[in-house]
Amino acid sequence: MEIDKDKVRFPLEREEEIEHNPENFKLLERVPLTRADVIERLPITFLEMQPNERIASVVIVDTATTGISAMNDKIIELSLVKCTMSVDRRCILSIDRIYNEFEDPQRPIPPNISKLTGITDKMVRGHSFNQDLVLSFFADSPLVIAHNARFDRAFFDRRFSSLNNQAWACTQYEIDWHSLGFGSNNLEFIVQSAGFFYDSHRAINNSLALCYLLHILQPAFEQLFLSSLQQVYRVDAYKSPYDIKDKLKENGFRWDANDKVWYIQVKTAKEVVEQVNFLSTLYYNAEYSAKINVFTAKDRYRG
Repeated sequence: MEIDKDKVRFPLEREEEIEHNPENFKLLERVPLTRADVIERLPITFLEMQPNERIASVVIVDTATTGISAMNDKIIELSLVKCTMSVDRRCILSIDRIYNEFEDPQRPIPPNISKLTGITDKMVRGHSFNQDLVLSFFADSPLVIAHNARFDRAFFDRRFSSLNNQAWACTQYEIDWHSLGFGSNNLEFIVQSAGFFYDSHRAINNSLALCYLLHILQPAFEQLFLSSLQQVYRVDAYKSPYDIKDKLKENGFRWDANDKVWYIQVKTAKEVVEQVNFLSTLYYNAEYSAKINVFTAKDRYRG
């Protein structure tokens, strides 16, 4: 049985109790950028530009898709939020442009996807992305930001192949949310923990909520920006035996379903050596079973 969210409301009749025991309640506000009039308010200025300040562009991307396979599934909703950032202060200054559109995948949308996203066959029928308009968002080579960039980039690069050399950054894995006081890297959880809520089933709301989060949590955006400037190492536990998967997970390795390999990303050569030594304790000849790749922001989330 599903909860009828329309019937979940703030208990105004308990105002007196809330006033006398505020520690027992938490009031959530809708993320201001996810209100219906956001397009009409563009451009939206968060902070004024300072004299001689170095600036750059960022584009926050989110997609809704027909499934999880970038090879077989299609994007049905694309959201782009283009912002100006301060390179010197490492913060978002303004939202300049927003693009949000559906695209007909030319096949029925699976029922579970419609249930998850609220997007139906009728909503996407006859719609397609404006190729030229999408390309214009990336004309100045912005930093592309997504929450789980590995997922979104795989779909985006396949749909817009001429843009597959952009620099990408991932707010889910390149920001240490625990160090900032959050118990999870789930976007909706972080937003709610910060005192806000939004309708998370749509790509445009995810992009705008993420943008607002990076604005109000400037240390998070600074972490992301600095991370995007660094190269990272990916250590693959190549051909690792099945019976060591639990130990790999305990040490921070993640499963790559596309490449069928356990991997971990680290930032220094010292950490690479540590991970290779760790693998050597698990199975024989680990030095020949560990594959090491070096990535920059332009290729670390490439499908």
